[in-house]
Amino acid sequence: MFRILRMPALLAVLMCGLTVPFAAAQTARYQVTFDTTWTAVTHPVNYPPSPHFSGLVGGTHNAAVSFWTAGDLASLGLKRMAEWGSQEDLLAEVQLAIDAGTAEFQLSDAPLWTVPGTTAFEFDLTPDFSRVTLVAMVAPSPDWFVGVRNLDLQPGGVWADTVVVDLFPWDAGTDSGPNYTSGDQPTAPPVPVFAITEGPFTPGVPLGTLTFVKRHVSDVPEAGTLTVTAFPNPFNPSTRIAWDLPRSGRMVLTLHDLGGRRVRTLVDGDRPAGSGSRVWDGRDDTGRTLPSGAYVFQLLTAGQRRSGGLTLLK
Repeated sequence: MFRILRMPALLAVLMCGLTVPFAAAQTARYQVTFDTTWTAVTHPVNYPPSPHFSGLVGGTHNAAVSFWTAGDLASLGLKRMAEWGSQEDLLAEVQLAIDAGTAEFQLSDAPLWTVPGTTAFEFDLTPDFSRVTLVAMVAPSPDWFVGVRNLDLQPGGVWADTVVVDLFPWDAGTDSGPNYTSGDQPTAPPVPVFAITEGPFTPGVPLGTLTFVKRHVSDVPEAGTLTVTAFPNPFNPSTRIAWDLPRSGRMVLTLHDLGGRRVRTLVDGDRPAGSGSRVWDGRDDTGRTLPSGAYVFQLLTAGQRRSGGLTLLK
């Protein structure tokens, strides 16, 4: 099981009804295979009962964002992944990067309960977001994990055919304990993420590999022009945002304030080709009436995105 989600970035307040020609984009599909080799033979010191790995979790992104770095303190998402095997908070951090325009897809997979064992899934990459970060908890453990960060699968502008990453253990720096089954002992204050180079792991021996294999690369054909308009604008108390989709597919229509914060999601789902519209009543997702001022709509569908300015008057 895996999930992907794509959202546009808030770049600028643009004119309503903007029409921009769409250039063909290139999408690469990769399969990632998680092979685990962590056994009582390879790592015999205090080898735990019921060894397993939490599900891989992370996202695709560009060089402007990093979800974990050796020598930096772990984020809440990395902490909870490494301590509990939880995916929710790290996926939320990827979503924030998606909203900021520095990431593109969330990625997650089911836990690997059988060790040694193998699991695999496929995901898409585009040239503007050609990097991937994936991590999984070593379980049981205080806060140990394996993974890859900021791996660029399009080095030099060419999609890599195959990339194999050896997985060595890392410590999130948030929970203390010398053994796999050590009790909960929060590290206060937390320490930066660091590589584990001594026991109970066998130094220099990986716990497995991540193998990224290019399945195919496709050019998304030109689909015509996506158009979006809003009327009335300025508005009070509501405005109608209308679109003309060149082809059917997933569509996401959101409203943002000028600080880039998403205040309302009007559409998130499949839509047929052709015309459609949705009314915005000047309220946020909780039903609260927003203050007068400038806002921005964002529409993404079939690899195309459009933005426009809206003015709410009271």
